[in-house]
Amino acid sequence: MRSLHLLRRQLLITLAILLCIVPHIAQAQNAKLSRELWAEAEAFRFFASGNFITALDMASTPEANLKFAELGKMLWPNQTSTDAWSLFFRHSLINFVAGEYDIETVFFQHPWADIVLLTAWSRSPKDKRFRIVNIGVAMGSVIRGAQAPFPVGRGWINEKRYVPDAVGTINAKTTNTIARFEAGETNSPIANFGEDESLAMIAGAQFQWMEHQTDILPLLVDEPGTARAMRFAWNEVMAAAQEGRLAEVLPPNALVDAFKNIDPALWGTLEPVAYVETDKGAVSLHTSWRNPDIYAVLAITGDDKQAKITDFDLYRFSNFLKKGKK
Repeated sequence: MRSLHLLRRQLLITLAILLCIVPHIAQAQNAKLSRELWAEAEAFRFFASGNFITALDMASTPEANLKFAELGKMLWPNQTSTDAWSLFFRHSLINFVAGEYDIETVFFQHPWADIVLLTAWSRSPKDKRFRIVNIGVAMGSVIRGAQAPFPVGRGWINEKRYVPDAVGTINAKTTNTIARFEAGETNSPIANFGEDESLAMIAGAQFQWMEHQTDILPLLVDEPGTARAMRFAWNEVMAAAQEGRLAEVLPPNALVDAFKNIDPALWGTLEPVAYVETDKGAVSLHTSWRNPDIYAVLAITGDDKQAKITDFDLYRFSNFLKKGKK
């Protein structure tokens, strides 16, 4: 127990240090460096989505590996850490500002749980490739500037707008806030955090992840009622999409022609990330693990006795970014 306590304290200290060394960049991004860093981060995300250990071997240092292991125990104590990390990266978005510093910070934003993983990357002295050397985690609300006592919960849940618009809008606020303080335009809201604040963010992130996972259970298990109707409707839409007959199952106002140029392979990459029941029915959202920028919404009215599809569409998080700038 003492060794676990010491490891936990060390993780909290290194998290606080990482939050304090987020670089402030006054100049525009170096295009070549940006492409290189993006390629390394996306390769790590892609491989971590399937095999987290393989991804660590490719892109992380032994010191960072230990921090991943310890942070994983704290974030999801009731899950296998490597599996939980893979699930996290499957649905995460990449954000950074390349500043030609010794340490570059890459943010992996999980918009559905509304938490952000901070990863510090530095070039290896052996091959000069970027490697992860440190990590930390923060709640999305804190990144967006929430003050203590920090509000716990996914920010998009409280938005009074259509669910796919709500999550897109909140994620854009997170993305644009990070871009501004990474570019030196504003002060980082997490720059001066100490151990207490770091512990609060880990606890909050753990709760939000659990909340996220609990909310999608109705889409994964056979429960009667509206959730069953949603599962049947989703299976029907996916079958129609892959067979090119969406017009047969979608409502008349659906923009069916817009789906004709979609690569059929996309449909098989969509995975459940959100489920919200309403007074009249429910809304489910599925994101592509191959390209987490893309997500689909399906809305129905009724239940498993009689249900009707009222909306099906594809969204991109990137389309909300300009709207989210203020």
